[in-house]
Amino acid sequence: MIIFLFLLTVVSECFNICLFLYLINKRVSIRHFLIILFCRIAYTKICNSLSWKFLFYFNEEIFYLLLSFFISRKPYLQSKLKIFNALFPTTLNNISFRVIIFFIFPLFGISVETIKVNYLIAVSSSFLTILLSFLLIKLFKESFGVIQKRRLAPLISKSIIIADIIMIAYTFTQQYLVYLENTTHTSTLIIRKLIVVIYLVLFFIMLIFLDRNIRATIQSQLDFQKDIQLSHLKNYNKQIENLYQSVRSFRHDYANILTTLKLGIEQNDMAIVKEVYDSVLKDSDKHLKSKTFDLTRLINIGDNTIKSLLASKFLEAEENNIDVSLDIPETIKLEGMEMVDFITVISIFLDNAMEASIQSDIPKMHIGYFNHGNKQLFIVQNSTREEFISITSLFERGVSSKEGNRGIGLANVRNILDNYQNISLKTESMTFAFTQELNISKKA
Repeated sequence: MIIFLFLLTVVSECFNICLFLYLINKRVSIRHFLIILFCRIAYTKICNSLSWKFLFYFNEEIFYLLLSFFISRKPYLQSKLKIFNALFPTTLNNISFRVIIFFIFPLFGISVETIKVNYLIAVSSSFLTILLSFLLIKLFKESFGVIQKRRLAPLISKSIIIADIIMIAYTFTQQYLVYLENTTHTSTLIIRKLIVVIYLVLFFIMLIFLDRNIRATIQSQLDFQKDIQLSHLKNYNKQIENLYQSVRSFRHDYANILTTLKLGIEQNDMAIVKEVYDSVLKDSDKHLKSKTFDLTRLINIGDNTIKSLLASKFLEAEENNIDVSLDIPETIKLEGMEMVDFITVISIFLDNAMEASIQSDIPKMHIGYFNHGNKQLFIVQNSTREEFISITSLFERGVSSKEGNRGIGLANVRNILDNYQNISLKTESMTFAFTQELNISKKA
């Protein structure tokens, strides 16, 4: 019987660990899972054997706090979120468990005292608790997934702090009352029932509030991306119209030229032919080779948002007399990075490149976007006034290569890229050229 109960406990702990990993969207190998399970059981035994029994009542929360800080090593995961990841499943389990034993089981004639002496019923209620917790986390999985993937927005960050405070207050109050009842033999059942009801309401309000804030943040990011796309698309369409008018005018002029040439040939008047060539045709290749016609290379970009942004920046550079080369040799579509983040990063790169190249002796820019095996490379290179720019502290907030340290763009780039483990940035400065190379590994 002891072995059977131990196995039930082990299985219950397995489900608890799975619930925690499911919340943080973390996959681990069987070997690592067994190590976590062993540590959990060993930690419980150690806490149970300590003379200071008060610690035992918080052993689950303490263990998952330690596990959360150890397993979540992404640089953008702040302490407040790690605390949330640890306490949310344990608090959810605790509230669900007490709702079951305080309010549901009594409806079937099973009292709290019966559960205390019947280990099988207690373990069964634990499994039911985990099932309810899993269903609730699954219901809000999309929102939980968002906060695990990126740096917290200010609104979400405040919501997480409020959630942490609520869960810490509930855990301490509830577990302390249990400890008090077991050590002083004074019943705290009525108070604990009241606390469960109060915090059940608070918990769901907190959950709905957090979910709404996350969805509002996502919507604002989508609106931001839409505004960027519309803005650059208008500019792009305007330039396409100008290009069409230019080609139409060019075609009309050439029709007149051909008529003149025909007349000269028919009259065998080489003076007319030579005059047409010297005055018009001799330099016509310069018009055909104009950078404006390089816009057709953007056809290889599969994302309209990126296409319109590049077209807008490309033409803005042309208006500032910057010699721009555009290299997008094959069809490419963004993979491995959120569109709004990619747009923000390359906008900063391009704006900085234009500003720096304008100040150089020979303003030049090169934009490249390539597929390279399982990776995508986005390259922005620009000429600089200085032969070499120190990049040691360039990505710190308030530090910039611009006069007066006016730029904070690259600090924002670093914050965004910290959200991605599959992206690296290579920055170089040499021989009057500054290069940013964004390396994106495509996600499997």
